[in-house]
Formats: sequence, C-alpha cells, structure tokens
Amino acid sequence: MAAATVVKKLSPPSRLEGGGFTIKDLLSGAPNDYIDPFLMWHELPRSYHKPGQMPGAPMHCHRGFNEVPYCKEISGGNSEQYGHMKMRDHAGKQDLMRPGDFQWGKVGCGIEHEALIDGRWEGYLHFFQLWVNLPKAHKMDAPFFQDAAAAALPVVTLAQNPLVTAKVLVGGLQGKDSPVQPCHVSVEYLDYTLEGGARIKHQAPPEMTTKLLYIYKGSGSIGNPPISAKMGELLILSSESLVEIEAGSDGICFMLATGRYASSLHFAPGVALSAPAAVLFKDCILFT
Repeated sequence: MAAATVVKKLSPPSRLEGGGFTIKDLLSGAPNDYIDPFLMWHELPRSYHKPGQMPGAPMHCHRGFNEVPYCKEISGGNSEQYGHMKMRDHAGKQDLMRPGDFQWGKVGCGIEHEALIDGRWEGYLHFFQLWVNLPKAHKMDAPFFQDAAAAALPVVTLAQNPLVTAKVLVGGLQGKDSPVQPCHVSVEYLDYTLEGGARIKHQAPPEMTTKLLYIYKGSGSIGNPPISAKMGELLILSSESLVEIEAGSDGICFMLATGRYASSLHFAPGVALSAPAAVLFKDCILFT
C-alpha cells in the first residue's frame, strides 16, 4: 500500500489572540486546497504563567462551524486548586475544562461564550483549538456541545509498537473509540507520543484525504520518502491512507488531524470559497 508523502512543511507564526495571549497559528500559509474541512488550528504553546498573566478569551461570538478545544495540560504552581478553564456561554451553559479534557462544540446558528482562568492561578498551560467546517445545510442548526473528561478518552498503546501511545480525541484506534461524535463531518483527531527511535504506520480511514500533522515536542521523520521535522512544524500530507512516522532519539509528540475533503460532500468547501468564507465583526466570527 502506498504511503502518504509530505506535500508541504510549514513553520507556523505566532501572534496575539483572545485577551492578549500568544498562540501559534498552525494553518497560516497552508494552501486552502489541502486543509478542507479544517478552518483554523491554534496552539497555545506550553508555557508558564504567573498569577494574572493569562487573560483567557473574553466573551465573543461564533456561527456556522464546529469549535473543538483540547486542554492538553494545566500543571505546576497552584494548579490543583485553580487549574481549570471556566467556560460560559450566553445561554447559561457553564463548564470547567480541566487538564486532558476535550470538547466538540457545534456552534451552528450562533453562540457567545468565554473561556477564562482564575486570576490567582499560576502554572503551565498547553492548549489546542481546532475549527471544523459544517455543511451548508447545518450551519444554522441549534448549538450542540459534547464534553469529554480526560478519563473518558481512550489512551491506546499500539500493538505494532509498545513505545507508542495515542490519545483518541475523535475517531477510533485498535477498537477503542472516542465518546465524541463529530457533527456532520468525517474527522479523526489523535494525540500521539512516540519514544525515541519508535516507528509506526498509522492507517487513516480511506475517506480521510486531508491529513495534517503538527509536532509539539521532539523531532522525527514523517512520510515516505521520510522528511525530517521538528517541534513547532506543521506537515501537510498527501491523500494516501498510510502515514509513516519515526521518532528521533529524543522522541516525538504530535497532533494528527485527518478529514474528508468537504467539497465532495456539498459543504461550503472549507475556506476555499469563491465568495468570502468568513464575515468579521468586532469580537465575532461567522462562517457563511
């Protein structure tokens, strides 16, 4: 079986987001034809924050897509007492997002919400935010949220190599399925950790022709032929189902997002639209 090749390797830029914190804009510079159905992907890189330094994301609004946050880590300092993200929306829904928690939020016809952390908190924070498109027929659906606590998400040690583990955020692996079901779009979303020198061949579902891999720790070789890549780099892969990864001596940790090219499902095709895909207002983003 043919393996996926690396189509493009990018070094995403950093910029300010939300109330003034720094993120990496992972899809900045990525060709639109290769990222559909994904609209945006941000990493809040692992860093230490003193009390009051993390402003969070004050109240803002969205419409017309799926918002998919993943709290990779909150640790150190006084995190046992204050280490959680307070999520609140205009309809009164309130949640606490703790380390390892995950959410799939179909914002549909629109929400206003905020994500804030206690001003007394200090410690390490590592966070990802992914936006996934909705089909045109579902962009005005009622909002619907699926919350998954860290303990509910499978962490799988791979049979092909015990030096490899994967946390299943969306999709399934070795018969272990995430409790989260993507809304109206085919997506697989995994958090992989390979120890030094480990190799794997990840078999994505054949319909997942879009493949994005972001390295948040370590280094390794990706694809066939292998391309060297390191922490902070995004790799866009070709449509073949098989993805080959080999960790460097220091190991490698990466996020893998795969999806079905939306235009084949009569979606508003990602951001590759002849008409504007996004309408921007103050503190508000609408995907039309």
